[in-house]
Amino acid sequence: MAEITTSLDWAEVSIQLENAAKKMKRYGPDMLRMSNGIAAMVKKLSEEEIVCRRMGRQTRQHKELLAKINEEIANFERYLTFGVLLSG
Repeated sequence: MAEITTSLDWAEVSIQLENAAKKMKRYGPDMLRMSNGIAAMVKKLSEEEIVCRRMGRQTRQHKELLAKINEEIANFERYLTFGVLLSG
């Protein structure tokens, strides 16, 4: 299961997830849209990381965003599995 700890980890994880989504003919475009949604959340995380560095500590919003993004990545992986099973 892929998981990120900082916004910089997203580049590596997104490549893995998008490559798997591109192999799906029927559900690929929908999966790529979901990936774009996660990327927007990662952008917000990146902005929050800047705030954390300025404050010198991790904020509650940063923790919540990170948890939400990792949950969405896990959901994305589940949907990939379902898509492969449904595609036959």
